[in-house]
Amino acid sequence: MRALICAVAGLALLAAGCGGGGDAPALPEGRFIATSQSITPRVQLFADPVVARVDVIVDRDHFDPELVRVAGNFKPYEREGEVVRTRRDLGRYTHLRYEFTVRCLTYACLPKVGGGPPQVQPGGLPAPVGSQGGGFGERKTVKLKAARVLYDDPEGSTRVLRNVAWPAVQAVSRLNFGDTAVTGIGFPFEASVTPLPEASYRVSPALLGAGLLLGALALLALPAILVVRTLRREPPPMVEEEPELTPLERALELVGWARERSEAERRESLEALAVELELESSELTDDARRLAWSSTAPPPAAMGDLVESVREASGTSD
Repeated sequence: MRALICAVAGLALLAAGCGGGGDAPALPEGRFIATSQSITPRVQLFADPVVARVDVIVDRDHFDPELVRVAGNFKPYEREGEVVRTRRDLGRYTHLRYEFTVRCLTYACLPKVGGGPPQVQPGGLPAPVGSQGGGFGERKTVKLKAARVLYDDPEGSTRVLRNVAWPAVQAVSRLNFGDTAVTGIGFPFEASVTPLPEASYRVSPALLGAGLLLGALALLALPAILVVRTLRREPPPMVEEEPELTPLERALELVGWARERSEAERRESLEALAVELELESSELTDDARRLAWSSTAPPPAAMGDLVESVREASGTSD
């Protein structure tokens, strides 16, 4: 009892802001953690949400607040959503608040009359209030298991710092079975099994499936045609490039072309050949120049003989 009074006093001092800069400590002497709890509302209608809250004050000189967590088992209530955690630092103390929203939607939370569990009919419906016994009363008290304040030690172990006991909660029925007993109506809910109508479709499923299949095939047809055309396409014929002629070979070709041309073109082609032969230091240079500037027009036969002689001397073929 004394420890509880000290913890409540510590929480009150922290809420008042005394731990941030005042002389009064946020925790009792020799204590490094304090806890308190609350449940709102303590009495609720069946299936209403309930908020379970745990407040923890820790001394940061002894505990890391980031390693403190609260674990709770609220059966038969079920937790809804995530745990809401808030933190406020005051001096060397930290105030942590954990809020759990829970709700019970099972038979375990239904108020009942008598000592046994509620009876049910075939199909899962509760039995009507009457001579069968059981039935449901106006409220039911549920005692929840204690929550645990845990500390995940940096070394890898987990310690239980506190066990937080919850006050009892009461679930109140939403139905007034006293009225049903007076009126003789019995259990106010009735169930009947009605077969569902047959499903109707705007488009026949078989027809729709066939249409989608044809559409998919049509989409595949174009790429298939392109692939086939690519595979059937013959590669372009290989064109062998003619080797590039040397300047001497071009001069020989020019002389062969100019044999049937005018006198001036013959002389010019022979002079071009003489220049190339001179660069090659050929012995036929003088012959080509003498034929180019002879007193009479260079005869085609002599030009052909000169070309053959140059080819034999240079090792080139026609």
